[in-house]
Amino acid sequence: MKNSYSNIFPFNKKILNKTLKLLTKGNLAGLPTETVYGLAGNAYSNVAVKKIFKLKGRPEFNPLIIHYYNIQKVIDDVVINDNFKKLYKKLCPGPITFILKKKKNSKVQPLANAKLDTVAVRFPKHKVMRAILKDINFPLAMPSANISTSVSPVCAKDVFDEFKKKIKFIVDGGQSKVGIESTVIDLTNTPDILRPGIIISSKIEKILKLKIKKKKNK
Repeated sequence: MKNSYSNIFPFNKKILNKTLKLLTKGNLAGLPTETVYGLAGNAYSNVAVKKIFKLKGRPEFNPLIIHYYNIQKVIDDVVINDNFKKLYKKLCPGPITFILKKKKNSKVQPLANAKLDTVAVRFPKHKVMRAILKDINFPLAMPSANISTSVSPVCAKDVFDEFKKKIKFIVDGGQSKVGIESTVIDLTNTPDILRPGIIISSKIEKILKLKIKKKKNK
């Protein structure tokens, strides 16, 4: 694959280090998760976040999901509550995104969360993403690696087909096991599922021991 696609790289220690340097400099990378491949950039960098919106053609009112290694790395950016702790303990790392209140001193760029007072946070399970997030000192803003409204990518070649050489660096982490975007649940008030995913409401209800509202399609 490397010979055919010069910007797709198999994951190893050398590529890990190269990815970390690239992201630290405010550049973007196509990275694998267990749900779909993402277009990743430093969530604390206004330059990187702007690049994501521009490359995807994404409207700025549509917030990005911010990816973290673990709960210790997220506490400076969002307000932790009991429902989050319960779900984190049982389901993370994994294909679920939590909407939480943003802390005033958070370094997450306002554009990344569409200037809202909330942040969408996720803790991906994919071993490549875990390795990257463990070794950097900032979270990654990372929507799916496709032009807005296009089909989400589930392998490195999908990312290449969508962006060609507009992304200089795509890490091949194999086929995404889940293949659909993460479940999104708003935990700022009464738990509310905003986007269904592989983690179904009944599983969340069992953990929280309460009934979950489901957002109705318009």
